[in-house]
Amino acid sequence: MKEKINNLISKEKNMKEKIIAIVNQKGGVGKTTTTINLGTELAKHHKNVLLVDFDPQGSLSIGLGVRDEEIPSMSELMLAEMNDQELPEKKNIVLELDYVDLIPANITLSAVEISLINTTCREMILKNILQKYKKGYDYILVDCGPSLGMLTVNALTAADSVLIPASAEFLSAKGLEQLLGSVAKTKRKLNPELQIEGILFTMVQEQTRLAKEMINMVQKAYGKLNIYDVRIPRSIDVGTAIRQGKTIREFNHKNKAAEAYQQLAKEVLKHE
Repeated sequence: MKEKINNLISKEKNMKEKIIAIVNQKGGVGKTTTTINLGTELAKHHKNVLLVDFDPQGSLSIGLGVRDEEIPSMSELMLAEMNDQELPEKKNIVLELDYVDLIPANITLSAVEISLINTTCREMILKNILQKYKKGYDYILVDCGPSLGMLTVNALTAADSVLIPASAEFLSAKGLEQLLGSVAKTKRKLNPELQIEGILFTMVQEQTRLAKEMINMVQKAYGKLNIYDVRIPRSIDVGTAIRQGKTIREFNHKNKAAEAYQQLAKEVLKHE
């Protein structure tokens, strides 16, 4: 049974939906885990949430228990928009899950990315698609793949803000410079309203010297940006929950990562 509650408060305020791209060109930093758990926690605060799988690996869809390759997916929406065809009705593409809605993706999205090269206004395809489906949502979270390619550029062009999960490791911290450069370029040329939602440290082992050094380095270099107070601790349960198609709170509500994602949702709402 669907347990999502319509957000009457936001309707009364006529609040605009917020599109947040979850981006980092480095893999294994918790983008998909953050998208699932943040989205679900926002829904538990009575927000209507749409999750968009924009990674050809389809990790978000798999992590939410959607493994059917035959269902309509993001690649079909992209191709329809690229070919100036009518997009399907919401009920035919958006999956309604327990707490959140989902536009799924699979490996066919990788072929679409190649086709984007010769498409007119190629950076605007996702933005145009979300215009059709965003009504009624408070938050739309776009889970991006580990790349700064054309799909990620589409996500940055469509988004209001960027949330950057970053592990407390040297290569992840160094990669922030390249990522923030891409965000700045997109803001300058394609999306002047784009903002940094925040940098989120993930898979943190607080007791190690390396983690402390990397966090301090990022704070010194990018202290003017919003760096979330909460840090997501490293936990084996997080990966296990994803494999079982569950949020970390559903898998083990006492886990420290579950508590951290609850706190992250509160910080995101406060930033609102």
